[in-house]
Amino acid sequence: MFLYQYFKNPKQTGAFCASSKKLSKLITSHVQHAKNIIEIGPGTGSFTKYILKQKNHDARFFAVEINPHMAKKLQQNIKNIDLEIRSAEFLPDMLEKRAINNADLIISGIPWALLNSKEQDLLLKSIHEVLEKNGCFATFAYILPTPKGRAFKKKLFTTFSKVEISPIIWQNLPPAFVYFCTK
Repeated sequence: MFLYQYFKNPKQTGAFCASSKKLSKLITSHVQHAKNIIEIGPGTGSFTKYILKQKNHDARFFAVEINPHMAKKLQQNIKNIDLEIRSAEFLPDMLEKRAINNADLIISGIPWALLNSKEQDLLLKSIHEVLEKNGCFATFAYILPTPKGRAFKKKLFTTFSKVEISPIIWQNLPPAFVYFCTK
């Protein structure tokens, strides 16, 4: 499924296989204390399963997936998931629809290095807008250095007050690391 969707539309499916358990555990490591959680680009649910397992019972959660084929698979894998099938550029509308003021944790599987600069800016603006002060934005990148990937890293450091970079997860295919960004 991933490989087919990746070649069909790489901007909507940035991976050719699901994220590893180790990457999933790391990127969701802030879930326990969050009250309003958004997952962007959940694919088939590698991170989603860990979010649902770890989140506080009272915490609110919804996912945003732009690829309708991946969204359908996610809904088959995880019953009763609150899922928006549209672009994350509309996060403010999605929060308003749910009567949520801000998110304190946003976890992203967006393939940032495959997006052009304008698309990156648009999505980062939307994420930053809905994230509460001191909220966490967690996203990952592959270790393969690309010009768009380097440009995205610079954008994170100019957009957020604090950015931490995890050690490399060599067990992921391809190896990846996580950016933990604080507003």
